Amino acid sequence: MKLFIFALLVTLLSACSSVPPKPVIKSEMPSVSYQGRGAAAGPMLMGALGPAGIAVGFAIDVGIGKDIATAMEESKDQGFQLITTRIAEQYPDVSSATLLKVDFHAQRGDDELAYATVELLLVTAEGEQSVCLQTEPGNLPELKETPISWSLIATAIKARQACSSD
Repeated sequence: MKLFIFALLVTLLSACSSVPPKPVIKSEMPSVSYQGRGAAAGPMLMGALGPAGIAVGFAIDVGIGKDIATAMEESKDQGFQLITTRIAEQYPDVSSATLLKVDFHAQRGDDELAYATVELLLVTAEGEQSVCLQTEPGNLPELKETPISWSLIATAIKARQACSSD
């Protein structure tokens, strides 16, 4: 009986040791911004509103960025769990990670879509590595109201979708 219990304990302990540990994700919300048609509209608004037109154009983008940040903040716990799982799968040597910033940009040719560039700082035993990933475009109204941003970020991590250089 002792031999059976010993074998059972060895089996259980060795099974647990084969599971890779999840990295620690710094759970502070990163800076979230949006750059879209508001900045481009600023010079056009200048004709109607004078110098204040440029400020109005930028304020439009800042407001959209705040809406997206609010939607992400409301689902932060689930979002960080999701990206922790993706980082553990794609970067098994990472011990900790920090989501530094998330910058959304209007999709060229379609103002109702926006993609994000995401900066991650990954820490391994060998040192730190900065990673820039680009998400697929998401529907802008959904980005402002739902937790879809986290899913787009997780998909970009899983695909290791590096930022484009344009």
